[in-house]
Amino acid sequence: MRKFKVCVKWDGRKDGKEEMEDRKTPLSYLGDVFAIYGISILILNVFCLLFGREAKGYSALFALGEEGLTCITMLQFFLASLCTVFLRFLFFTDTVIRQMSVLVRTVCMIAAEIAVIALFILLCGWFPVDEWLPWVMFFVSFGICFVAAMICTMINERMKNRRMQEALERAKKRSSK
Repeated sequence: MRKFKVCVKWDGRKDGKEEMEDRKTPLSYLGDVFAIYGISILILNVFCLLFGREAKGYSALFALGEEGLTCITMLQFFLASLCTVFLRFLFFTDTVIRQMSVLVRTVCMIAAEIAVIALFILLCGWFPVDEWLPWVMFFVSFGICFVAAMICTMINERMKNRRMQEALERAKKRSSK
């Protein structure tokens, strides 16, 4: 059986509390890109099945109607996924921004993500920008996806913290022997 080593960095905060941060590799960031891309394409294809017939000709996203997405649309969403992972790197690692609370980081990340997606909407013509209904639908779907992602992230963090705490306790027991 293979054993995998967990690499963590202790940040030695000044308030006496230690915090652990996973060290990410370029491959783990690439995995994040593909996860975001895969979920995005799955959701878009469900939208194509549900609304594609009615939206065909109305939106570049639904150019094929209920048949699915065009290759160019999928490539655009891959690029958008890369941007999302870059923004996460920018706002949620201490590599670029060192002194910012989690709340401020989250608000900045959401604002930057909405700006990036709005730029894609404008440049790629995903939907008519002069109509209010597509924007409402965008913000509703963004909100739903954001809440779902936050729930998944919280569950994942709790599981990671529990595993790390258990590993720390085992290491303390071994070192005290």
